[in-house]
Amino acid sequence: MNKRTKLIVSSILGIILFLGVSYNYVLNNPVSVIVTASIGTTTIPTTTTSTTTTSTSTTTSTTTTIPTTTTSTTTTSTSTTTSTTTTIPTTTTTVEVSPENDSVTINDNNPEDPIPYEGVYVAFEGFEGENQTLLDSLVQNLPEVYKETLLEKVSFINGCHLYGVEMLGECPFGVWDSAGTFKNGDTNADWKLSVWVSNRAFRSNRAFDTLLHESSHAFSYLNRNCVAPDGNNKRQQAQEYFGSEELFADSLVLYFGGDYVFYRETKSLSDAENAYLQEFINLCT
Repeated sequence: MNKRTKLIVSSILGIILFLGVSYNYVLNNPVSVIVTASIGTTTIPTTTTSTTTTSTSTTTSTTTTIPTTTTSTTTTSTSTTTSTTTTIPTTTTTVEVSPENDSVTINDNNPEDPIPYEGVYVAFEGFEGENQTLLDSLVQNLPEVYKETLLEKVSFINGCHLYGVEMLGECPFGVWDSAGTFKNGDTNADWKLSVWVSNRAFRSNRAFDTLLHESSHAFSYLNRNCVAPDGNNKRQQAQEYFGSEELFADSLVLYFGGDYVFYRETKSLSDAENAYLQEFINLCT
C-alpha cells in the first residue's frame, strides 16, 4: 500500500469515527425548543419539541371581577320579605311597599272616612280600563262581609297606580289607597278609598288574589276605629297579633278561602288564628 492510499484510508476512518462520536452525543444530549406566547398579562407556554420527545403544555388563568351595586334604603323586613315604609310629608299617611311581592298599601290615620269618588274612572291618572268590566264582576265574588262593608265606600279600579310605580319602579299588581295619592305623593285625589288591580295582575292570572288581598286592607282600614272589650284599638291589636298589617291582610285572605298569600310563609291558619279572626269580624262588623 502506497503512501497516497494510506492517506485516503486514514481520512475515511477519521470521518467514520467523527460521525460515530457525533451521533452518540446527540443521542445523549437532545435539543429542546420552547415557544412562548404572551396575551395581555398571561404567559402561556404553548409547545415543547425535542429530537426524541414532543410535549405541549397549556396553562390558562382567568379572573372575572363582577361589579356590585349597593342600594341603601330604610326597610323593615319580616322573614324573607322586605317592606319599605315611606311617610308622606304634611300628612299622617304611610305607604308600605314590598318590591318582592308587587304590593303597595297606602293608609292614613284620619278617624273620619274620606268621601269616596262616585264618578267615572277614565279621568284618573293611571286608569287602564281594559279589564274594568271583568274587575267589577270579580268584586261580586268577594266575601259577603267584605261586600257589605266595602261596596258603598270603596272604588275598585282597573289601573296602574302611579305612586305605586314610583315606589316599586314598575306597575304593582295591586294598591289599596285610602288617601287618594297622586304620582308625586300629594294626597286628596278623587280616588280616595280605592282598590287598584292592574292589567299586569290580570296577565299574571293574579287578579282575584290581588283584589282579595287589597280588599282585606280596605276591610281592615274601615274597621280602624273598632274598640276591643279592654278599651284598646282592635285593629292595632290584630296587627300586633299577626305581626304587621300585611300579615293581617294575608291572614284574612286565608280565612275567607283564598289560597295565595303575599307575605305569610304558610298558607294555612292555626285554630287560634281562625278563632282570633272570627272574633275580630264579629266584634267590628
